[in-house]
Amino acid sequence: MAVDLVFNWLQEWAQVIAGLGSVLLTGGLVYLYWQQQNLLKRELNRDVRHRHTETLRKRIRAWHGDIDELGVSDDAGFFSDETNLPKVRGASVEPAAPLVDVVGRDTGFRVVPEAIEDDRYLRDLLENHASELRELKEEIEGLYQDFESAKSDFRSEFSDGRKVETEGYILEPTQFFDEWVFQKAVILNREHLSTDKERLRAIAEDSMDETTARSDPATVSFTADARGSARVYTYEALLKSDDLDDLDEYRDEIEEEVLEIYYDAIDDLGEEGVYRHAVDAAEILDEMAERIEELKAKLVEYEGHPLYMGDCPYLDEATL
Repeated sequence: MAVDLVFNWLQEWAQVIAGLGSVLLTGGLVYLYWQQQNLLKRELNRDVRHRHTETLRKRIRAWHGDIDELGVSDDAGFFSDETNLPKVRGASVEPAAPLVDVVGRDTGFRVVPEAIEDDRYLRDLLENHASELRELKEEIEGLYQDFESAKSDFRSEFSDGRKVETEGYILEPTQFFDEWVFQKAVILNREHLSTDKERLRAIAEDSMDETTARSDPATVSFTADARGSARVYTYEALLKSDDLDDLDEYRDEIEEEVLEIYYDAIDDLGEEGVYRHAVDAAEILDEMAERIEELKAKLVEYEGHPLYMGDCPYLDEATL
């Protein structure tokens, strides 16, 4: 009797049970399909991000300029000059690599090489994927502006160099003499440079050069090497006879006067008054050199990242 009841019950509910099983099976298949699609979507999106990372990685390599397939080249080392980054010299800063290196061409200061400065993927990298690089770039740019301000303040406050007049010539400073003094003062105060006034005097003597003789009017110019910077036109001698043939008569005397002016300018270097701007500039250059090295290391670090995180319009367009 009990068996008949169970049999009748199964007959009555067989279709319901079969339908429920079909629903469960369908639901399971749908779930598996959804999981498979979701996995495929993640893989496709990861592939998109990977390809975008490789696009950005090329900008990292172009920016650094000295990363080979295995990382930084063997010749790089600390404070290497083989990169495309700005370079701090004794009393100046060279911008990142220009598109074309033309002597005398002023392209302004930049932290990024000119070739990729306006590259849209580099902007994407800095704005959306590498905030540390953007912050370092902006910090270096700010330090350069501070350096230029210190230099401008020094030159505006510096007294004109000594003028010498004799029967045969007039010796007077050029508009760049104050820049030469500024460079010497900065070099003397740089933390990472080992120098003193005696060394600066020796450099001034060894590097003084007579150049750019002009016949109308009869003028001869003198340059000095600022050690690690471009040569600077410091003084001009105007011959009263207006005849360059008379230069031989006065050359030794003029050169001695110019050297004496150099020596006096170096002896006057200090940390007070107008020279406080050079002290500030020296500290700024030391800090800028450290930040550039930090940027160099950070570029190498980012170059080695397998994927760059962060969202951007390029990923939004390509991802599912």
